[in-house]
Amino acid sequence: MEPAFRAAVANVARYGDTDVFPFPIENHVFFDRPDDVVAILQGIHQDIDAALASTPPVVEGMLTAAGYTGFRWVTQIDPIWNAYLLGLVISVAPKIEAARLPVARESVFSYRFAWNEDEKTLFDKTIGWVQFQQASVSRARSAKYVLSCDISDFYPRIYHHRLQNALQKATQGADECWRIMKLLAHFANNVSYGLPVGGPAARLLSELLLNRVDRLLVGNGVTFCRFADDYHIFVDSTEDAYRQLVFLSEKLVVNEGLLLQKTKTRVMSSDEFLSTSDFAGENEPETKVERESRDFMRLRLHYDPYSQSADEDYETLKEEVAQFDVLGMLGREMRKSRVHQSLARKLISSLRLLGVPQRDAALVSLMENLHVLYPVYPSIMILLRAVINEMRDAARQNVLRQLRNLITTGAYVVQVPTHLAYTVRVLAYDPSDEADEILANVYRRNSSAAIRRDVILAMARKNADYWVSDTKKNFATLSNWERTALIVASFTLGDEGKHWRASVKSVLTPIQQLVRDWASARANDGNREVPV
Repeated sequence: MEPAFRAAVANVARYGDTDVFPFPIENHVFFDRPDDVVAILQGIHQDIDAALASTPPVVEGMLTAAGYTGFRWVTQIDPIWNAYLLGLVISVAPKIEAARLPVARESVFSYRFAWNEDEKTLFDKTIGWVQFQQASVSRARSAKYVLSCDISDFYPRIYHHRLQNALQKATQGADECWRIMKLLAHFANNVSYGLPVGGPAARLLSELLLNRVDRLLVGNGVTFCRFADDYHIFVDSTEDAYRQLVFLSEKLVVNEGLLLQKTKTRVMSSDEFLSTSDFAGENEPETKVERESRDFMRLRLHYDPYSQSADEDYETLKEEVAQFDVLGMLGREMRKSRVHQSLARKLISSLRLLGVPQRDAALVSLMENLHVLYPVYPSIMILLRAVINEMRDAARQNVLRQLRNLITTGAYVVQVPTHLAYTVRVLAYDPSDEADEILANVYRRNSSAAIRRDVILAMARKNADYWVSDTKKNFATLSNWERTALIVASFTLGDEGKHWRASVKSVLTPIQQLVRDWASARANDGNREVPV
């Protein structure tokens, strides 16, 4: 298991545990002390029952925005247990991939396992959403009609016993199967369905489950493309379209207990499908503005700061972005009543590549238009946290004042739990006394272990030692996530913190002991800044 655990730790350290939550502080420990983390995972593997009994994992579920009025439920798993689950899944991932429809069929384009040792990535970057759309366009040109549909509440409705059957068959009953299922049951509070939304382990497991339906579609002669829970089926008549819709619906319900979304199920003529696709070559934009937006969406903005050619890659990316009127496109989006969410996220991400004056002005403007940018609020907070210390003073004070106002007025934007979590991370860089008061109120009024953990770290980063000192008195009643944060925060208290850590050392979990040692080493090296 050691190679799988090392891959899991490396992947989480580089890319985080989910794509919907701010990264937990343990990510820094994973990056700096991978050997020690792997040793903890191996200890868990030796006796998983004892580990679950002694250090039951915290699992945080909360709402995140899905569009302007919708929500979805997302899950963050205790970091060490998330790494353990991912390691288990990686260990059987080659067998899962071998059981799936072959890539060469060009039918299934989501999360094809292909470990990259250099980049620490899990999935093949050459096969994904873009290739799914391109293949769909190609097949639509050879068909008369296209059935488009997706599964309703996919991850929360996956039945464990069906997944277990698929796992046992794909892996020939490998030891890892029962361990995976034991963890999933624990994360689901011992109900028999649901995968934690947001992490790569759940993505690969969900693909194995849908593989059974994929093979039934192939066996029934259905021409289709699938990415995750999205299906495109290609037929030559409306009768065939409805026949295949009935077939797919029946197999999903009877075999997997899943339903298609009624509101997103459509039968379109091939021409209609092609006219709505951004990937159909014949649909050239009618205006220069539309052409620029479409070309920008095709730009790959991924930047790996750990790459051996990081500096060169960054300069190349800046040059590519400079060819576009990013501010003009962003301004046009903000003048709409509803933004193009994918385009808006990409534009916001690219702002860090602009010059300081343009970037700062754009950030101030973003904060003044949150009513229309509400669905992409986390992207704004991620950008702010990355550049807040580089901003000019007037712009920084402006955006921090607006953030404080959002919370004090109870603005709907930060009533979404994940939005509040990202906001807390940025307020950690606000030196004002008002921010101290706001964060203390958030901690007192909020029951989320993830948000309370981040408030502790934010207050420590702000050097609010009076608050940290008072909060540590409640250590015995806090969640493990809050305890871990307090261990890090205690290094702001000098000798008081040293004596306190000695008093609680007997109740620390293995990962908390490692976090303590990691924070101590940083402090001894003169680095007392709390990473948030």
